Amino acid sequence: MTRVRKILRYFIVAITTVACLQLGLFLYTHFVSWKCMSSASSTTNSSPFCKELGSKQETVPPHWKPLKQKSTLITNRTCIQYYSLLILVSSAPANLQRRNIIRKTWAFESAFKPRWTTVFLVAQSRIQAESNSLAKEDEVYGDLVRADYYDHYWNQTLKIQMGFEWATRHCKFSFLLKVDDDVFVNPERVLSFLNEPSTPKEKLYAGEHRINPRALRDGKWKVTIEEYSETHYPDFCPGLGFVLSHDVVVSFVKAFDFVPYFRLDDVYVGMLANKTGIKIMHNAGFESYPPIMLRCSPHEGTLVRHGTEGYCLIY
Repeated sequence: MTRVRKILRYFIVAITTVACLQLGLFLYTHFVSWKCMSSASSTTNSSPFCKELGSKQETVPPHWKPLKQKSTLITNRTCIQYYSLLILVSSAPANLQRRNIIRKTWAFESAFKPRWTTVFLVAQSRIQAESNSLAKEDEVYGDLVRADYYDHYWNQTLKIQMGFEWATRHCKFSFLLKVDDDVFVNPERVLSFLNEPSTPKEKLYAGEHRINPRALRDGKWKVTIEEYSETHYPDFCPGLGFVLSHDVVVSFVKAFDFVPYFRLDDVYVGMLANKTGIKIMHNAGFESYPPIMLRCSPHEGTLVRHGTEGYCLIY
């Protein structure tokens, strides 16, 4: 009996040691990543470790090249490594709770060399208390991407522009997933989809394909004839979530110069795709309108689900 207890004691000690080492590695990795990202905008001041970590990157697409700035982007923080998947989350200044819950759930991979990372696209606030809170939040987490314009529901296209521009100028990645802050994302499933042989590695624009959508003249999404004179929009994917390959993001940023601004952000992305000759790949895993009673229960095929937010993500 004494022998059994000794073996059990050694086993418990071994398990505890492994768990502590894993926790320590996770905390150390994210601390180092944050410190390196905070100093990455000044490469001369980066530590040797940060430079070494940044240099150990996978092969990135050959078309990666910093582009001339076109939006009012003010964040110049740089990704410290190459990512297979870069996730951009559009978020309003007041939605701190949503951002924190996303940080606690699907935003980051707990690995020494994570395959995906997440940043939040947040504009300026006219409320001083919110502005102060955002400055503190960015100091703590270092994952906000900001631009010099005031946040408004109909300014989402500006958020698209500054997010895409930041990604092409300051990050190396293979694919970009753009989502809102009221969705659930399964990054593992997204990466599985992207790694499938049938999924194009270039010229990819994937999501819930809206075909020949009508331009509405009444209701929440109405537009005037002066804003848009055609009866139908180009095909697009709803703004809850869509994924683009790196080359497509670059081509869209270049197209900012000749595709007129349009306030419906998902339609605007469809206009960019239409202008640059990019076709949409439909994937049923992008779910706009799941049944209300099932919003907290994503299924195996779910990549991005709208309406799954707050503590629904945790419980």
